[in-house]
Amino acid sequence: MALINCKECGQQISDAAKTCPHCGAPVVKDVYCPKCGTKVPENIKFCPTCGNAIVPSASEAKSGKDKTVAGLLAIFLGGWGIQYFYLGKTTAGILTIVISLCSCYIWGLLMLIQGIMMLTMSDEAFNEKYVDTDKTFPLF
Repeated sequence: MALINCKECGQQISDAAKTCPHCGAPVVKDVYCPKCGTKVPENIKFCPTCGNAIVPSASEAKSGKDKTVAGLLAIFLGGWGIQYFYLGKTTAGILTIVISLCSCYIWGLLMLIQGIMMLTMSDEAFNEKYVDTDKTFPLF
């Protein structure tokens, strides 16, 4: 975690913050154009200098997790919480295993339904519900 300066008030804030705790402005980080190297805000789509499309790198992308993989894992191995381990939610994965064993695998049927829901929801809804790290783990 590093400190950056807020573009609105100039105060130092965490680079993981979504809004500035001092002024409330949204935190916009800078990225570099892969074609010309111009430093540009992350919320623009095209470089103002060369017109190249700005595509975030894999490390800067919001989610490296594929909803199709998570949904299929939930359908086929959901009773064992594999989809949660894939999504990086270890506590939810362990809790799912315990509940499945205590309920004679009936919980696995609910995870089947969860997998179908994962496959049918939009990417934005999937990221909001399952990938955002500032939320607690969802079990369903």
